Amino acid sequence: MLFNLYTQEEAEKLKRIRAGGSPTKLVALGIGRKVDVTELYNISSPPKDKNTILVNYTDLHTVEDQLRNASCTGWYS
Repeated sequence: MLFNLYTQEEAEKLKRIRAGGSPTKLVALGIGRKVDVTELYNISSPPKDKNTILVNYTDLHTVEDQLRNASCTGWYS
């Protein structure tokens, strides 16, 4: 639980930086079945469904394409 709170605090700091005009886009990546999806959604920039990536270990080969798609698209695509 402490890790979860720390991660959310760090995400909030980054979001405040972005709110100040910084063009920061946060893409959250979770690997495995024990990932806290709520935590990832709290971290990622909107749109959440485009900037939150969840994969199982068997699908690790797809991470590169998913990260490329999330990072190279517009903010609201």
